[in-house]
Amino acid sequence: MQNKRIGIIVSIIIGTIIIGAITLGQDNPNDSLDKYAIDDKTVLVQLQNNLPVLLVDIRTAEQFQAGHLKGSAHDNLNSTTLEKRITTIQKRLPEVASTYNLVLVDDDGIIAKERAQTITAMGIQTFYLEDGMNNLSEDIISGTQTTIDSKELSQKITVDEDLFLLDVRQPEELLESKIEGAVNVPLAELFQPNGMDEIPNDKPVVVICGSGNRATIATYALAQEGIDFVVLEGGMKAWNASMEEEPTI
Repeated sequence: MQNKRIGIIVSIIIGTIIIGAITLGQDNPNDSLDKYAIDDKTVLVQLQNNLPVLLVDIRTAEQFQAGHLKGSAHDNLNSTTLEKRITTIQKRLPEVASTYNLVLVDDDGIIAKERAQTITAMGIQTFYLEDGMNNLSEDIISGTQTTIDSKELSQKITVDEDLFLLDVRQPEELLESKIEGAVNVPLAELFQPNGMDEIPNDKPVVVICGSGNRATIATYALAQEGIDFVVLEGGMKAWNASMEEEPTI
């Protein structure tokens, strides 16, 4: 009988501790965010072992170019683009949405922390780099421009600059309009095994889609392969408009 009483008392104590922990978690909203923090060493190990993780730097393009973590893509994921990106990933890349983790990077972890919570609530598990880029010195690389406008691309094509034009739209979309010489690899295929076999890593890659949305998402995968890329700003909509504006000789 005494052992039974002791067992009951222990059960009550354990139950009280569990309930107390749950209550504290509810009272402190920051706890639900802190569990999404991840340190740079863990991120790099995940990338090196080809685990399903996508590293996205949400700082300005200038900050990204000055120095970013190897394997990271650039995308502001601000109020204008965040919902569009997440919706596109969920609709066009359901396997990525359900199996990949996003890791957001900023300067100090503050903004990335907020956006990680937002994206997780939208259905894609998202973490943020703890303390951001502050005090990081290893595995940092610099980069060139992140986007290219139609005029600059047209000039590069005119002088026959060695580029690889990667169009990530669906094949039927290219029947309406395309840039001559572009190679079509639909967005979903890039995230499949061997999906990037056709894409070179010894020349700049210009990523093209309808408006720039899918092209930016494509860079999430390209970045991990060390591919030098830029996104055609405004996509084919901007390109077609630019071509119509060019004076005829």
